[in-house]
Amino acid sequence: MKLGCNSYSPLKTMFSDVCWSGMFPMRIAGATFMKGKSGVPSDATGKAICVCGGNLAKGQLPKIGFTVGFWAPSKIIDITRKPYCLPSLGGLEIPVGGIDFINGGANLGRGQRKEAFANWILYSAPLIYMLRLLDEGACPSDGLLDFDVMHMSPLFPTQNDVTGRYTTFLNPEMMLLANAKSFLAMPVDAVSSTLGKPINNLFWVAGAWGQIYPMTGFNGMGRMVDPVRFSSLMATRSIAMLHRLGLMNETIGDDNLCERNARFILRKDAFRWQMLAPSPEGGRSSGGGGSGSSGQVRLVNPPTRGGTCTHATGASTAGWGMWRDVPATGEDHAYMLFQWTDCCFGLTPGS
Repeated sequence: MKLGCNSYSPLKTMFSDVCWSGMFPMRIAGATFMKGKSGVPSDATGKAICVCGGNLAKGQLPKIGFTVGFWAPSKIIDITRKPYCLPSLGGLEIPVGGIDFINGGANLGRGQRKEAFANWILYSAPLIYMLRLLDEGACPSDGLLDFDVMHMSPLFPTQNDVTGRYTTFLNPEMMLLANAKSFLAMPVDAVSSTLGKPINNLFWVAGAWGQIYPMTGFNGMGRMVDPVRFSSLMATRSIAMLHRLGLMNETIGDDNLCERNARFILRKDAFRWQMLAPSPEGGRSSGGGGSGSSGQVRLVNPPTRGGTCTHATGASTAGWGMWRDVPATGEDHAYMLFQWTDCCFGLTPGS
């Protein structure tokens, strides 16, 4: 059966489908300016004033300002059945399936396995800068200010790594963590994540979603029962792998106010997730029910999970979306990633 490519184009429906209340709470100068129910990472900056850069000996003045912290809608992740399918770009398909050297991670018939496999595409989507709600360069989470494709799984051989040749090289700790004993951490992290507090020290599991290791596109847990759980796990693995490669940075705490530092192990509590398509989680309803304005399906409002329309990494899909997969017309999934961002908003120009 030939796989299709769903078309969503979330940028066209961002005002109705994006969970804007998921940005809060917002901290300004160390104090909570706008309340919210998404919580704040435990070591987010509590400073009021910040000083960045400068060298008086060289006549360079520092930037002096106040701290700002909030959940920034920063990225969109598509989880797809078909390589080089871009649902968030209107179902665009890149016709490169016959070029072997750029399809190392695409699973184009090599290493057949009787389990689910998924591809992913990561986009930069810094909505607050795209809408000019903050000055350019004020505090972007990754330095990008426009919507663009950042990375995609077919370009990474690890995605289709059947034998473990590449993933072991990239993650040698996988040999210790991708085993039955490591499953013992899953129930603990699943409960904590569902309550909104994923355990960062258990970095090899994604709560109720499953094992982060090995970081491949295969299900790894046999038959797929919950497509939404599966796509959430694939999205988490993609973020974990990009951290390991040094392609994503830390954005939380005093040490990251002025410049971002590389973080090579996924920090789960740095992110909150919103399903954008096929059935938006949140959207017009700031509480938690989806309006389905993406045109795929309309839903009866589910439980609100405490009044927020985003969820923590690893939170059980029973509370926010195991019913959101739509057979035939909505089997590719798109997620908005909210990233806690601490930064220094300058009052002086600095240098």
